[in-house]
Amino acid sequence: RTLPTCATRSHTHRGQGQGIQRVMWCKSVVVLSRRCIGHAARKFCSASTSLLAVSREASNPGIASIHLCSKPVNALCAAMCEELCLVLRELEVDPEVRGVVVGSAIPSIFSAGLDLKMLYGCSDDNAAAYWTAVQEFWMALYTTPLATVAAINGHCPAGGCLIALSCDSRVMVDGNFTMGMNEASLGLVAPMWVGDLLRDTVGVRKAEQMLMRGDLLSTRDALEIGMIDQMVPSISELHGASLGQLTQLLEIPESSRSLMKLQLRKLAADRLRESQSEDLDLFVKMITDSQPAIGAFLASLKKREKGDKG
Repeated sequence: RTLPTCATRSHTHRGQGQGIQRVMWCKSVVVLSRRCIGHAARKFCSASTSLLAVSREASNPGIASIHLCSKPVNALCAAMCEELCLVLRELEVDPEVRGVVVGSAIPSIFSAGLDLKMLYGCSDDNAAAYWTAVQEFWMALYTTPLATVAAINGHCPAGGCLIALSCDSRVMVDGNFTMGMNEASLGLVAPMWVGDLLRDTVGVRKAEQMLMRGDLLSTRDALEIGMIDQMVPSISELHGASLGQLTQLLEIPESSRSLMKLQLRKLAADRLRESQSEDLDLFVKMITDSQPAIGAFLASLKKREKGDKG
């Protein structure tokens, strides 16, 4: 089996001068209007879908908010990755927008991570298409010239942690919530570039321990090791604190801030781009080999849900 390269796959999703061609990965996706795609002079249009809610900050039109709103747990499905890429590109060409708060509209859940229900029993081609969407989304968020802050309102494991760590700053609510790369505890392996992201945030030794054990940390522990930048005592204070973090970033001259960000992050993004096809093959093999573990985890979730309802 020879999988198409990611570059080729990416181009098949884009039309010349037409913006991103929509691919219906999830049945619930609502396609954003093409009128929001345009050249740099066109302004961003606020929009909502069944996956995302995008708006402008009333007190500061230079700040946008992207809220994940895919019930029940904001699983990072391919459609959400596609939508996030699309919205980021729209915001980047809007001359007014300089910063983005990335949050969640689902109570107590930032994002539960990868779409394991889709990956359980899926074909190699579907797994490859899914992981390509995740790769492209990460590179878009990680390298965007916009200032970004993750407003973490609840649990933030695995792919949710990936989203948060890819932002420039992170604010999390205190409470009975956890955050971390827990793939190992589920029988999965975090890709090298995901491990590098955690290592760059918390340091080599701590990242090794967390990745090998699949650790999930409390808000307070995450703050202590530098995984998040600020903790707030209640959800009512999360948005204001996130805006405060973003305002600090926006006080830096935009040219120097965005260029420094690119300088710091370009190498990691380039490494994935250059090895994207190999990373894709590794992911597909891992998903194939991990089907029993994924099935067992989904069964445990189903049992837990029945217990909660009972």
